[in-house]
Amino acid sequence: MAKAKTSTKAAKKPEKRIVQTLNVNAPGKTYPRDADKYEAARKAFLKVMPKSGPGVTQAEMMALMKKALPAATWGTTQGWWTKAVQLDAEARGEVIRDGGKPLRWKRIK
Repeated sequence: MAKAKTSTKAAKKPEKRIVQTLNVNAPGKTYPRDADKYEAARKAFLKVMPKSGPGVTQAEMMALMKKALPAATWGTTQGWWTKAVQLDAEARGEVIRDGGKPLRWKRIK
């Protein structure tokens, strides 16, 4: 009876899914992002963004997302993902900034 060959190479990791995001500050350009993290951050972002009222400031947005994205999973990248999703949502016309001081954002879709 022949023995089955065992591989000494480590099993290949599954390829990461990639999503192309937009940036309101660079029209026409896209940026590749990890699709799983992007989708989770986007879902949380759209959930915490107000649809009415004056909107939220950058500091308020970061605080809301810090609560929505657990540090155990996101570590120190919470703010980075918040900004990436905010810029993408703004480029897609889902979020608007009011242009006042301080800047405020709110969801329109």
